[in-house]
Amino acid sequence: MKFLRLGALFGSIVLLVATSITMINKRSELRSDQDARVASTAFIATQSALATVDRALAVVDVAAATPTGDGVTEITDARADATLGALTESFEGSTACMITPAAEQCTGGSLLVSDAYDRGLRLSADVGRSVAVADPSTDSVIVVGAGSPSIALQIPADSLVSSLATESIDALDASTSVTVARTSDEGVVGPETLDGSRVVVTSAPLSTDGGTIVVRSSVVDDAGLFGQNFALYAALLGLGTVLIALAGGTFLAERKNLERRATTDELTGLVNRREFERLTDEAILDGARFGTGLCVMLVDLNGFKQINDTLGHQFGDLVLEECARRLTAAVRDTDVVGRWGGDEFVILLPGLEDGTAVRRSAERIAGHLSSSPVVGEVSISGAIGAALYPRHGEGLDDLVRAADVAMYEAKSSGVSHRIADARSVDLARGTVSDSYSGPDRRRTAASSDTDRVH
Repeated sequence: MKFLRLGALFGSIVLLVATSITMINKRSELRSDQDARVASTAFIATQSALATVDRALAVVDVAAATPTGDGVTEITDARADATLGALTESFEGSTACMITPAAEQCTGGSLLVSDAYDRGLRLSADVGRSVAVADPSTDSVIVVGAGSPSIALQIPADSLVSSLATESIDALDASTSVTVARTSDEGVVGPETLDGSRVVVTSAPLSTDGGTIVVRSSVVDDAGLFGQNFALYAALLGLGTVLIALAGGTFLAERKNLERRATTDELTGLVNRREFERLTDEAILDGARFGTGLCVMLVDLNGFKQINDTLGHQFGDLVLEECARRLTAAVRDTDVVGRWGGDEFVILLPGLEDGTAVRRSAERIAGHLSSSPVVGEVSISGAIGAALYPRHGEGLDDLVRAADVAMYEAKSSGVSHRIADARSVDLARGTVSDSYSGPDRRRTAASSDTDRVH
């Protein structure tokens, strides 16, 4: 029966793969064609819009720079009419204004009321040449000439793409729209599928601080599942999918269980030592990249060996489970609590680098542990050692050693917590002599509160 199920599963997979390959290949071809067309459309439309703006800048520069012999531009109504007429004839749907200290002459509405014109006037004065600025209020580009007279040319955004470019876009069976934005972003987004179309959005900046031309190009996304026997393919796909889903569900459940067992302490449900090391290494890399600190705390349960010896290991396990729950409840959601081994826990507190904040956290953790009996009438407390990155070490081993020394000193002096200092770091690195022998030590002491279980 087992082989029969395997054979049926294998046959279904073969049918599913063969059917899928046929449809996927067709879909891939169509999608590649769509992406190529929409990318070409975006390039054509963007380059055409930028070329229109460049041409407008050049025309306005020429129109604004026709001085007389003595260097003063002579303005006459005839000259103004001719200049403005030539400008508007060159750009479809545009309006133009010539502004002097004495008068303003426009082919349409006045541009003086536009914030974009004022911005362009300041920019052109700064750079000494014509500039183009976006006017989102009218969805247009305003080209402002430097000098006197001031010439302004307003071109609607939807007129920036030339007729020749539009013919090329139509030949690609695509469409495009042009708008403007006040920000000066630059880049390309897509291709991506939006509302049944493959879309590319291109942002091209105008003059410095002048805003952005935003070109949205799209083609209809008609890539789908194809085939002459679509009903048959659908039935085969459905059958194969059900069988694979059954097998895949079993595999995923088993894999998830293995991953959980590989990263989680079976007794307490906390992350195990290996997973804690991995998470801390990642946090240290982030700290080095972004210039932030972190804190590593080592928590040792006082008198746990005595509990194990007098009440039994099963009771000790209950104590460890409750301590794990209390430690988790005492820290932030972004912190990580792990079981380091035996009755020793370790806590990662990303972003915690101030000594006062570390002390408050350690006091809160110690308070949660000893606030009430953990199991039955048995109470327990903990000794906490804390080390800060990068002050006390630049790697997990150094931080754990420094925290371990600080925890040993807290336990020896009868306090709930201690932060590593220069002496702790020296002891951890072995640069000075002391009874401390590192985080793998096996200490013996008269008091059961100093006994450790691993």
